[in-house]
Amino acid sequence: MRSTLLLVAAALCANALLRAQTHEGSAPRGSLSAGMGVEYASYPDVTGLVNVTALPSERVPQFKSAVEFFGACTLPLSDLWLVKFEYAYTLASYSPQGAFGPASFSVAAHMPSLILQYMLTDRGVYNVRVGAGGGYHFGSLAEKYLSLDDTFRGKGAGMVFELEANTAFGDHLFAFLGGNIRWEFIGSLLDASGVSPGVASGGSGITLHSFGVGARLGASYLF
Repeated sequence: MRSTLLLVAAALCANALLRAQTHEGSAPRGSLSAGMGVEYASYPDVTGLVNVTALPSERVPQFKSAVEFFGACTLPLSDLWLVKFEYAYTLASYSPQGAFGPASFSVAAHMPSLILQYMLTDRGVYNVRVGAGGGYHFGSLAEKYLSLDDTFRGKGAGMVFELEANTAFGDHLFAFLGGNIRWEFIGSLLDASGVSPGVASGGSGITLHSFGVGARLGASYLF
């Protein structure tokens, strides 16, 4: 039994080595990727608004975990450079207890981005890339408290720096692993009547400016 397992392991290692040698030095392939992740993000204006509403014992910290869903298409430009078209959606929520009952705040952001990637290594059975880019993003804040039930929307630029790795399940199907750092500059939030949800600490309207660090897991199809 042990000898059989050793033979199988040796065969798998030989196959992986052969595939790595076959792909080494070749141009990178295009890919379609999708998955989800978690982001640890700071929304300073939203945190301030939540803490004004919440009881002292219910106040929330500056950083908040958010769930993220993403899809992307990557195309090679050369042996080392690729361009990536990505759409990401993030969602975070706060549910503090206010002086007059429970409150609910939900933050959402739609983030289409164009990212330039550099291939650090491509061994066929795995590859590692770094990238930077940005786009024009759209966000919303939904607030429910007492008789208030409203949604406030804003838009603005966003930037992202990322590290991405893909490791093979087969010739085309790969596991996707990634991490990123984001800065969002989504501006003043207004409802359909042009009303802001409040005033930030600097005296201006509430925004969705944020900073976040995230991790991702998904799948890629290389073609």
